[in-house]
Amino acid sequence: MSQLSEHSPVARLAALVQGVVWEADPQTQRATFVSSWVEPLLGFTPHEWMSTPHLWVSRLHPEDRDRVLASHARSLETGEPTSVEYRFLAAGGRTVWVRDLVTPLLEGGRVVALGGVMLDITAERAQQDALAAALGRFEKVFEASPMGMALVGTSGEMQHANAAFGAVVGATLETVFPAGDPAHAGLWTVPAQLGILQAALNAGAAVHDLHAQWRRTDGEVRDVLLSAESLDPEAGVALLMVRDVTARFQAEARLRASERRFRALVQRSSDLLTVISPSGKVRYASPAMQAVLGHDEEEALGEQVLNYMHPDEHAAIRAEFAKAVFGGPGATSRLTSRFRRRDGQYRWLEWVATNLLDDPDVQGMVMNSRDVTDWVLSEQALKESRRTFEVLFEASPDGVMLVDFAGEMPILKCNEVAARMKGYAPEELIGKSTYVALPNGEALLADPAANEAFRTRVREAGTLRFEAEHLRRDGSIYPVEINLALVTLQGREMLLSVERDISERRAAEAALQASQARLLSSEKLAGLGRLTAGLAHEINTPLAATLNELHEATRLAQEYRDSVGHPEVTDDDHREIARELATSLDAAQRNLSRIGDFIRKIRGHTRDTVSERRTFDAVAGVEDTLTMLAHEARAAKVNLLFERPREGVTLQGEPGRLTQVVTNLVVNAIHACPPGANVTVRFGQQAGARTLEVEDTGSGIPEDVLPRIFEPMFTTKEVGKGTGLGLSIIHDIVTGHFGGEILVDTRLGQGTTFTVTFPGLAPFTGKAAVQVAPGVESG
Repeated sequence: MSQLSEHSPVARLAALVQGVVWEADPQTQRATFVSSWVEPLLGFTPHEWMSTPHLWVSRLHPEDRDRVLASHARSLETGEPTSVEYRFLAAGGRTVWVRDLVTPLLEGGRVVALGGVMLDITAERAQQDALAAALGRFEKVFEASPMGMALVGTSGEMQHANAAFGAVVGATLETVFPAGDPAHAGLWTVPAQLGILQAALNAGAAVHDLHAQWRRTDGEVRDVLLSAESLDPEAGVALLMVRDVTARFQAEARLRASERRFRALVQRSSDLLTVISPSGKVRYASPAMQAVLGHDEEEALGEQVLNYMHPDEHAAIRAEFAKAVFGGPGATSRLTSRFRRRDGQYRWLEWVATNLLDDPDVQGMVMNSRDVTDWVLSEQALKESRRTFEVLFEASPDGVMLVDFAGEMPILKCNEVAARMKGYAPEELIGKSTYVALPNGEALLADPAANEAFRTRVREAGTLRFEAEHLRRDGSIYPVEINLALVTLQGREMLLSVERDISERRAAEAALQASQARLLSSEKLAGLGRLTAGLAHEINTPLAATLNELHEATRLAQEYRDSVGHPEVTDDDHREIARELATSLDAAQRNLSRIGDFIRKIRGHTRDTVSERRTFDAVAGVEDTLTMLAHEARAAKVNLLFERPREGVTLQGEPGRLTQVVTNLVVNAIHACPPGANVTVRFGQQAGARTLEVEDTGSGIPEDVLPRIFEPMFTTKEVGKGTGLGLSIIHDIVTGHFGGEILVDTRLGQGTTFTVTFPGLAPFTGKAAVQVAPGVESG
């Protein structure tokens, strides 16, 4: 269905509806029309809405997406209109509740389009939620109240009662007032009490703490206090509250039982309970004295309590204990300190001292102590871990920053390296937007779409690694390698950025490239130079990482040596250093393994270039060649893709000759492409023959140049940048060595495809795009 013009009568009519009027293709779900209300309600222009693939689906709230899509699917299946409410992630980070009225458009009994109106119901949902929350809170208070509560009519009929009310009466009641003869008073053992309550409710008066005796349904008589308040005199509804006060008449018995239970708990409690005189002498110690400190409670009587505490903490203990002693009756003090066990070891105990000197039954300071050694040691370990992190943060050879992921992404914390790299002191950099280091930072800050796109990319990936150009305070530009990780700290999204100035590496690469350029006197040397650059890059990167890890391992080994015998360094500290050392060595080993794998590929590739004719794996040969050329593609910012077949392709000949063909075709394609273009290599078959295609989305070949591309010494490149031998050589290899042919299909401004046809039929069942080397991406 064609898109409607924004000036059409339908569009003008849709603009009058204060909601997003839309229409979409039922098969592709692509929007074919959206009214102008989409921008004020959801923050997207009509053009964005219709031109961005899957925009609507991608902005559905994750918790609502399946339900909404299922609703649309049912509407398509039945042809019936539907209404669905869901959350939509509008531009600018807003979440909007919408009611989507969906109507299938039928022609000849077939759904040809989906149409509908999205209405903003955010305020409505907020009101509903607030009302539901208020009702929920009232219901929870009513139901959870320990006081029996019931809504009753003036004639005593029960309308609603909470669980506490049912617990008092022992069952659910139909009426508080008995029907018929008052002598059969049901709940009421004293009819006069019933009369007082009934008269008050009939008069609309309040009743407070009316004492009555109710007979429960199980026959037990309970003493209760009744209160009643008219809620709606016209409707005759009152709130009746009841408290069971039977316990008051059993207070003495309960008190005695409580005392017995208290003694039993004290005797069996794992907490240490002691009674201390104002001068610090132990008057009573519970049996937990033996379990907690290994001392007999009888032996402790008359001992100075400070004898059981660490001498270094006596001053602090006296000061805290004095607060409760001189604070008057009921005053308390609290401290966590070390207590000495009988075996000489110290345990951390948290104790609370309560002043009960005026209590005739106690006449002392009651000290309740609990063993919290494990918790204290955990806290100490946590503090040490934080201190270690701070040291690593500050001592890192790379720039490290912690950035708030919201708003303008201000820098919350940075180390000295990060600040110096950008030309600031750390205190000057903190609080500034991380965009301060970008050459186009102000433009990016002013572009919400770009900011949101970056945040989306980081959230989807979790971690990112890339190279960029950064801006120093003095205006100079320098290259930097950036590693980003999205983390959540204290409920906030944070961005951990680890940055490394790669100016020296770039200079070395530039010097290497310049040296290579001087050596490229022939097409063969040019190919060798490209492979050398790729080799250097692929080896230098893991080699540099290895050197950093070995530097860190050396530092950790020295730290381990320095800590041996140190009285404040524990075995756990040594184990932590050992774990970090093992981590660094493991990382170095992985990087060296990566170099080794790459060198093995180079050796295999080198052997193939001098081998004799044989049957060989063409897929592996192309894969290795593209690995060598990945660096050149990255340097040109061109996407190098390989559509790897699911099954093998074999050829007869010298593998090195296939390498020459692929190298020249791919390098020519890269040179013909602007940044962001694609170069794709794939296998196929045509008329019973196996084929190899190299396709680019570059500039294409002009008509006046096309007939001469295979002529020796013909080139359109600048002097010193090409010999004109490349295509001539691969033409001879394809036709003479492999007995095939090479064809070219080109369109000016759109791209070029070279197709190499080999005789015979190779196993081929389709393609499976894979990434075969860094810089060679999925196609």
